Amino acid sequence: MRKLFLIAACLLFASGMKAQTTYLEYCNAGDECFSNEDYKGAIENYIKALELDTEKTDYTTAMQLGSCYEQIEEWQKAGDAFKDSYLRGNYDAGIINNMRRCYETAGCTDCIKNAYNEIATAYPEQEYAMAKRLYNIYIKEEDNANSLRCLETMLKDPELTEENRLKYLKNAASFALKMDSTDIAESYFEKVLEIVPNDADIHKALGLGLYNQINNIDKNAQAAYSAKQKAGDASRHDYSQMLTATKRATLKYGPKAVEHLKIANQTMKDPEITKIIAKLQNNIAAYSNR
Repeated sequence: MRKLFLIAACLLFASGMKAQTTYLEYCNAGDECFSNEDYKGAIENYIKALELDTEKTDYTTAMQLGSCYEQIEEWQKAGDAFKDSYLRGNYDAGIINNMRRCYETAGCTDCIKNAYNEIATAYPEQEYAMAKRLYNIYIKEEDNANSLRCLETMLKDPELTEENRLKYLKNAASFALKMDSTDIAESYFEKVLEIVPNDADIHKALGLGLYNQINNIDKNAQAAYSAKQKAGDASRHDYSQMLTATKRATLKYGPKAVEHLKIANQTMKDPEITKIIAKLQNNIAAYSNR
């Protein structure tokens, strides 16, 4: 019985050695094809070798595979191979740049975004770097929501400089304003003011952001009422709702807007800001007495 067990163990070991040899043979065959500029032959062998790399640690072969796909101008597959090389342990930032360049040549921006997210998931320590790369893409796409999401991640970086923290907070507030998320913008601007309390530009941005929020609420309320009027469905209650929406917005955001604009105007002395302050104060007084 023991003899049979030893024979079985030897056969299993021999089988493992054969698989290992086959893996090396595929790698070597791929390298030989690559040297002879037989890139399709190299691709075939490298793919087979990587299929046998069950530990997924052979990043060199994956990188070679990417280079082969580059040679035959299969750019998306080249990008996939370079991404695979990184995920297998090739921590050279250059490989990420190669991946990005190939995906860009292939015209696949989604491939780049998906790859950055995969890398961030696989290697949490790369989360901030990948968020920064994604941020640059979303900026170009004018995707405010995802730009803001990336900034939120970038702001968590413990090694972030004070200069970049200030810049990211300002940018985050700016994107929030573009999304009409005044409360979120205000929270970021307040963090900026904790760093630079007397920044006139920030106080102006905060004040105008709140002022615009009032105007947007008023405009939307009027549009909703006008639509009901055109449909013949407008009632006194609808009219009252329109006025109430504007009143609540003015009393909620107006005082803060005036406060920030006054601080800004101590430095700027801007006539337009002076007019806005006066308008807000009149509206606040009018609604407060109703």
